[in-house]
Formats: sequence, C-alpha cells, structure tokens
Amino acid sequence: MANWMPIHTARDRHEAEMLRGRLEAHDIPAVVFDQRSSVYPSMGLIEVMVDRDDVLRAIHLIRTEEP
Repeated sequence: MANWMPIHTARDRHEAEMLRGRLEAHDIPAVVFDQRSSVYPSMGLIEVMVDRDDVLRAIHLIRTEEP
C-alpha cells in the first residue's frame, strides 16, 4: 500500500463503503482501511484510500458530488 493515500476519514464503515463505491463507479480504485480497535470501536480511524495518481480526481469527485 505504499502508493495509496488517504483522501477521506469516515465516521463509520457504511459511509466509507458508500464513498468507495462512488469512486469505483468512476473508475477510481479505492480501498477502505479500518484502523479501529476491535475492543474499543470508537477509537481509531476509517480511511478511504486511493492510488497516489488518482488523488486529485478522487478529491474533485468528492467535492462536486457531495449532497
């Protein structure tokens, strides 16, 4: 995952998966990186990550399609 960069920190797994789906629908490969603790799920981050080459396209998509 050396070339993957976080573009969004989600509040929950559902939000992250929805964003991943939107990115992939626009041909931007994305992964959800869930760093939450299994014991304390409120501690830790859920990040949506894309390849370094797709960062600008992904951020533009997020900003232009947010409700």
